[in-house]
Amino acid sequence: MPELPEVETVCKALSKVIKNSRIKKIEFYRKDLRWQVKDNLEVSLKNNIFIDPYRRGKYILIPTNTDKIFLIHLGMSGQIRIKKKDIVQKHDHMSMIVENNNKHFVITYNDSRRFGYIDLFKKKELREHFLLSKIGVEPLGRELTIEYLQNNFKKRVINIKNALMDQKIIAGIGNIYASEILYKAKINPLRKVNSLSQNDLNSIITFTKIILKRSIDVGGTTIRDHMQPDGSLGYFKQKLQVYGKVNEKCKTCNSYIVKEVISNRSTFICKHCQI
Repeated sequence: MPELPEVETVCKALSKVIKNSRIKKIEFYRKDLRWQVKDNLEVSLKNNIFIDPYRRGKYILIPTNTDKIFLIHLGMSGQIRIKKKDIVQKHDHMSMIVENNNKHFVITYNDSRRFGYIDLFKKKELREHFLLSKIGVEPLGRELTIEYLQNNFKKRVINIKNALMDQKIIAGIGNIYASEILYKAKINPLRKVNSLSQNDLNSIITFTKIILKRSIDVGGTTIRDHMQPDGSLGYFKQKLQVYGKVNEKCKTCNSYIVKEVISNRSTFICKHCQI
């Protein structure tokens, strides 16, 4: 599943094309995505003008000039592609033509598994939207502090790996980056959150910001399905330190990386460095 850096990368690519653009046409080929797309979405959105898109957690939000917000969730395998011609490809579920500075672009949503979603709602409904109302703080924002984590962890007995991936606590972190963050912070993913010291929490926050920013800078991680809108792939995968490195040597201590399954998710650990 695309995580925060991949979604941020898509947002930045989209912004270059759709900011201040007019929606000329929008067409759905399938509306039975993870949730059913609204029947009147095409009519409500046509001839609106898009304002600059932004990201909230793993969701792309594109405001319009009519106080609506167009939401895209990429799900497990969703891709946004920017094309010059409206040519329908396999697994394309939406096609949208926008006009910007007398140029036309085709924005398509492609999703082989159909675990993503597309929605349109009023701006005033943002805080109550069923996908957005309960998500936690942005990991790159000022709200992610030691005090915030302590308040969220003090009554919990979950392990830190699951806590980092809990979207109600921190928005946007998934399996790949949780493994990378904990490796750099030298913390075992199975540690219970109420056992972590202030120094531990500070390390987690520090490396969360470093790793996510670095990944955004190089275009997101390419794992299986992710593709940027212009068709190019993120290449942060080449810089991963622990994820997918089972039986390879740790770059810090030369021990072997092992894989464990935590909550049905593959987790990669250096048991010598991560205590």
